[in-house]
Amino acid sequence: MFDSLIHGEALFEILIEGANPSADGPLTDGEKSLLQAEGIDPSALGALAIGRVVRGGRGVWALTPNRLVMLGQRQRNSIDHVAPSDITRAEHEQGRYGHTVRLQTPQGRWSMYGVDAGRAEQLLAALAVRSTATA
Repeated sequence: MFDSLIHGEALFEILIEGANPSADGPLTDGEKSLLQAEGIDPSALGALAIGRVVRGGRGVWALTPNRLVMLGQRQRNSIDHVAPSDITRAEHEQGRYGHTVRLQTPQGRWSMYGVDAGRAEQLLAALAVRSTATA
């Protein structure tokens, strides 16, 4: 409920128009700080996707040369890592609320909606290259 009050306009745009106004925008300062704390240079990412996590708010998937770093998947400041070789399935599709990106890994299933189409395609293409290179 609080997320709806804080981010109501953006959520309204996603739900009604199927477009996330921040999906093709830059990382926030907080997201940059979280990545830097993980030893990642935000300007040197292989691919980046920004969207919404069901019941979780804003989510970010940042691809480095050897891992996919996911911000906000479990809670606002959570950080999860997945090796590209651990991804058994990756897909994206146009849906009611913009593009949805999904991954299946041994750790479970991950997804975000309201992702920019171009960023979703770029991320999945880069993941495909990395997962075959490490297999």
